[in-house]
Amino acid sequence: MAAMWITRLGILSDDGSASKIGGGGGTDGHAEQQNIMDEVGVWESLPEDVLDRVLARLPLQSLLRMQCVCKRWKIKLRTSSFIRLCESESDVVPQKWFLTFGNVPGPVGLAYDCHLCKWHSLPLGFLPFALDNKSPLAAADGLICLGAGWRSLNKGFTPTRLVVCNPLSRFWRDVALPPDLDPATSLVSVAGIVVDRYTGTYKLVIVGEVTKHEGGSKREQKVLIAFVFDSVSQSWSSHETLVNFLDPFTSFLTSHFRTLVGFAIRSVCCSVVCEGVMYCLTSRPYQLHAFHVESEEWSRSRVALPAEIRGPSLAGRPGHLFLVGAYLHNQHDKSSNIGIWELDQETLRWSVVDILLEATLCNHGRSKSPASPGTAQRPNPNPEGCEEDVILFVKWSVKFLAYNVTKKSWHWLPDFHLCSQSCAPSSTGYLFAPSLLLP
Repeated sequence: MAAMWITRLGILSDDGSASKIGGGGGTDGHAEQQNIMDEVGVWESLPEDVLDRVLARLPLQSLLRMQCVCKRWKIKLRTSSFIRLCESESDVVPQKWFLTFGNVPGPVGLAYDCHLCKWHSLPLGFLPFALDNKSPLAAADGLICLGAGWRSLNKGFTPTRLVVCNPLSRFWRDVALPPDLDPATSLVSVAGIVVDRYTGTYKLVIVGEVTKHEGGSKREQKVLIAFVFDSVSQSWSSHETLVNFLDPFTSFLTSHFRTLVGFAIRSVCCSVVCEGVMYCLTSRPYQLHAFHVESEEWSRSRVALPAEIRGPSLAGRPGHLFLVGAYLHNQHDKSSNIGIWELDQETLRWSVVDILLEATLCNHGRSKSPASPGTAQRPNPNPEGCEEDVILFVKWSVKFLAYNVTKKSWHWLPDFHLCSQSCAPSSTGYLFAPSLLLP
């Protein structure tokens, strides 16, 4: 007996003959069925919900190219329900990119892929706005907040409009400034985005500061104002917190310094967004202010900065809050050492994590130089049950260093080249997870 096997259209034998299941018909019936399938098309015959589930499992690169196939699929990528389906159907852990910016000659996003150990270029030329090196304000989960139309305010600069965009899908939206924004408020470059990847919503937070007087007296006080833009309600809300009351002597020095130099002393040193909380480090005195985006409430704690740090910068990772800056042995130290501190949530003290000395390029006395640019090894996937490595990025001179907190190791990031020219990145950087989220 000739061997036979079942196909979708009938039973096919070794001699090439075929018959339809449940009825007669030979090779002509098989050919007829095949022609019907070719004419109708497999994709067009699939139900819409089944087609969406098939497309939602495609890699991100394929989804981005998919919008070039037809207008129907391009519109599908703009549908929030399909984007939520992609997030729920995907079984791939979101990639972690380190995002910074450069000028070659216009602003361009430079994204470093931590797994492939390579840079990606994210051109921003599709935005119809004049951008410069001051434009980047925040980034998170595929979205970037940019400032445009900068104007001078108290010898500083503040944007007149905000833009939220997805540099991969090239979708963007213009966000108007808060309607109740006081012209006297100094909007510093302190902003953050908190994204819910599964609902496709986000909140944009911009922190400003203003100097007020206590009653009718001349005693000054600093007030932080968090302006929150909700993508669902398409509206702004504001929330204030008091930094501290300045004593008369400090108020006199502040006013005198402002008169001589010509600009107001800003309280906010640095900020970072971590696990839905925006942390702001203020000076005079040093306090750590935390704005909880979900509950829209402020909390603060007085913390003492390490005496050896200069130029502090906050860095947040899930469950960790770090302080990165120049490490100086004394006030006369001119070296460019790098220090990393971590905040103990119980004692509210900064403990030293590691120090990279410029002179010896060693870690805590161990003669071990950072790996040369381009020699970094691709990290192996973490075994099941193991925590992900905590990586920090630090700029030293015109290059970036990556520090693995888990493994206590340093290595250089490779240079970024565009059009055969080396591009120097800016000093600011953000963690960035590529996605299809709509701005």
